[in-house]
Amino acid sequence: MGVRGILRAVLVAVCVATPALADELPPAPLAEEEALSYLKSLPREWSGTSARDCKTYENKNIDKLSTSFAILAAALLKAFVELHGRVTITSAYRTQQEQTCVCEGEKGPCAGRPRVVKTKKGRRIVRRSTSRHQYGIALDVRAGTGSKAEFACMHEFAQFNPQFGVHFPLGRRDNPHMEPRQQKRGRTRIAALGDVVSHIVPCATMKMMLTDDPLD
Repeated sequence: MGVRGILRAVLVAVCVATPALADELPPAPLAEEEALSYLKSLPREWSGTSARDCKTYENKNIDKLSTSFAILAAALLKAFVELHGRVTITSAYRTQQEQTCVCEGEKGPCAGRPRVVKTKKGRRIVRRSTSRHQYGIALDVRAGTGSKAEFACMHEFAQFNPQFGVHFPLGRRDNPHMEPRQQKRGRTRIAALGDVVSHIVPCATMKMMLTDDPLD
């Protein structure tokens, strides 16, 4: 084979290999401002699961999220919305006072709720655990109208797409609760808000989220 033949073979090999290689590339880095802007563009409202509206979904709460977590969460939610439909943010960062407020009347797990524990010496003391919301590394989101099937779809989506670096660790015990996924040593996941080159797997439970918006 001559020089021209070799060059032609190399060019063909590159053209054929490039699409396969692109599927394995991680998404491009996402800017913090773009991530926060996207999260603020999503519908936000009170979940209704506490005794009163503690307003932990406002701009002030979005702004205090951990930068790295906000970037990951925004990328996953944008991809989910594009494939499956509506998502509503119901809670983001919380101060200690806001966490106490959220726990009032909350039927599910709530880290800020006081509990009585017995020490080794038999004494009873009151303790409060700290929520991940207070560290800015948790976000409560509602898929569609919040049905079991819609939440199952969102959980599946995060499970099927670990490249986004977030998950729902409490499962059905706390459906809306999203946290960053624990990273394995030596591996870094990068999220993107724009066109993602890597393959995204839709959930298998349902195609589109339901909506309670009135018809025109």
